[in-house]
Amino acid sequence: MKIKSSFSKALSLSILSTTITFTTFAQSKKINTSLSAMDLAKKMECGWNLGNSLDARDNWSAQSKKFPFNQGVGSEAVWGEEITTKAIIETGIKNGYKTIRLPVTWCNHLVDTNYTIDPKWMARVKEIVDWSIDAGYYVILNEHHSVHDDMNNPLKHCEGYIVRSGDEKETKAFLQAIWKQISETFNDNYDEHLIFETMNEPRNSAHEHCWNPQPINCKECKADVKLLNELNQLILDTIRASGGNNANRFVMIPGMETSISTALADYFELPKDSAKDKLLVTVHLYPLDAGGTGKGSHHFNSQTKNEIIKNFRLLNEKFSSKGIPVVLGECGVSRKAGSYWENGKEKKITDYVVTYEDRLNCFTFLASQTGKYAMPMLNWDCGGIGGMATVDRKKCKIVEPEYNAAVIKAWQDANQNPANINSDLVDEEIDLSRLTIWQKDVSSYNAKTGLLQLGANWKGSDLWFGDKDLSEYSNLVLNYKDASSSFIIQLVYTDDSKSQNFKISPSKKSITIPFDKKKRLKQIFIISENASVKVTLEKLSFSN
Repeated sequence: MKIKSSFSKALSLSILSTTITFTTFAQSKKINTSLSAMDLAKKMECGWNLGNSLDARDNWSAQSKKFPFNQGVGSEAVWGEEITTKAIIETGIKNGYKTIRLPVTWCNHLVDTNYTIDPKWMARVKEIVDWSIDAGYYVILNEHHSVHDDMNNPLKHCEGYIVRSGDEKETKAFLQAIWKQISETFNDNYDEHLIFETMNEPRNSAHEHCWNPQPINCKECKADVKLLNELNQLILDTIRASGGNNANRFVMIPGMETSISTALADYFELPKDSAKDKLLVTVHLYPLDAGGTGKGSHHFNSQTKNEIIKNFRLLNEKFSSKGIPVVLGECGVSRKAGSYWENGKEKKITDYVVTYEDRLNCFTFLASQTGKYAMPMLNWDCGGIGGMATVDRKKCKIVEPEYNAAVIKAWQDANQNPANINSDLVDEEIDLSRLTIWQKDVSSYNAKTGLLQLGANWKGSDLWFGDKDLSEYSNLVLNYKDASSSFIIQLVYTDDSKSQNFKISPSKKSITIPFDKKKRLKQIFIISENASVKVTLEKLSFSN
């Protein structure tokens, strides 16, 4: 997850060290080698992330820090979260969660130039893993924030890793070294309840395509996505080489940025594995995340519903239906306004509301779709009661018990009765408030009334879609009234120089325009002809 808590609190290392105890196991545990990855996924069900704790790090500027850098065990508190206790860990599983993801950052805990992890830090991570295992969870342990957006170019020794061609040597050395140490610490004392995740949201940070790789058009992106496949292979080989239970440990594999689109892309490859049926694909999705950008309310609408349906249907077709589980490792939405960063400055969000009803409807629906395909679903908990918190870490209780119980039940019901869950796309209404008006001296649009006024002689407006897949839609449907004269709707497709023009009669109230389903939609124009036009737009939608 990219959003962090914006506050911090001081905690002395001496105080923290007195709270640490160490859990040991009397004997090794055998991993269940006969358990398939799909069987494991069904057992994992729903879970939560212990976010902004073990993954927290000093928000350094790369140019101002010397590497290796060891922040000490006090890093657990630098983003303002409670120091993790056994009671905090147990709260989730006592309230129906089966899985906990422990995001851990390692690059700020190196004690020498050989990438040696601070033994005190490793012991603290082990303590929390052991609490989680003892509580009965399936535990996901990963490498989380050692790639970040302020990295040097070229990468400095012991700074972390980056999915950038030119930095392969340093990146591979770092990842191989830390995973060798993690694998040595977490091996025969841990059965299938401990799962490794190679990386979190791996990317070429600071590149213009950081969050949207374009390997077809960008040579650097093409090299980067190839490098990511190599990194996943390297980490998996390192884990397997440690032997013991790790020879058959379940391992989660991300695509670039851990996004759904990159996992579905042809360039994403699962690494070759010496173990049989022990790999899972991991993705992230924040379906109401538009609310967190400071641009206003975001509701659970047909567009969001279709996004969820299509994404998880496609993930099922590519992976789950072939016996490769998919884990939704992060999802969620903040409860109320906070702040966001733009051009290096923090800005307060003043108009952002995602209602309880929207959250409940969205995430119970998401749970029904993930549960249908046996895809474990984990809420991102970055603390802060007004944010995405699942567990109130001060009081050791669930923040919204009814809400969380409803989401868990939706997942379980769908998993038990998948045939009852409808995954057909619904008609998708287009948000007309997105309409862009040209030449505002002669044209205007009132989003409240729907009144569009266009000056004469091909004055216009447009809606931008970029590259929308139309394969499951048949038509564009416009409902309108009170048109003063005829006007034009123009469809422009991606990578197609020819547009389609449709003349709209003032005497009708609805028009259905067929799509070329083999193409992708770039833009919809609404344009005047010779005469100026006034028309009230009531509804514009994609129809099946």
